[in-house]
Amino acid sequence: MRKDIKHLTKDIEDAILMGKSIAASEIHFTLQHRSPFWTGTFNRSWKVQKGSPVAAIKPREGDPEEEASGKLPQKGELIPTELNEDLYVGNQVDYAAFVINEKRHPDDGTMYEDLFKEKKNTTPVPNSPDWYDVYLKTSLIPDLDEGFSQFGLK
Repeated sequence: MRKDIKHLTKDIEDAILMGKSIAASEIHFTLQHRSPFWTGTFNRSWKVQKGSPVAAIKPREGDPEEEASGKLPQKGELIPTELNEDLYVGNQVDYAAFVINEKRHPDDGTMYEDLFKEKKNTTPVPNSPDWYDVYLKTSLIPDLDEGFSQFGLK
């Protein structure tokens, strides 16, 4: 169906905004799948939100020595935004920087990579302390492409 060219700018804007929402949902889904789980708190705490970065303030639930229960990844709702609105994907747990191997554990001072040296139960995909860096280098762009390619954008 032909459309008047006067709608082109609005059509492009709509495609970009929908692509942004779908890409955020894809990133959210992939991070749930790739992230480690013990009690499931970290795995369940990925969030997409607009306006400001996701605050890492949620405490761990359960005892990682006694239970391991991740959840199956689920695609979240698409969050509509405006062109000038930021959309963030982050993890809400207060130890998120530890799990991406950026900061020491607040309780015992260990780094996430130390769990691998000790042969502890580790579960990220890939099963490596730099799982998050691997995601950024290998899967972030495909997740973005998944969102935008549905509208013919690359």
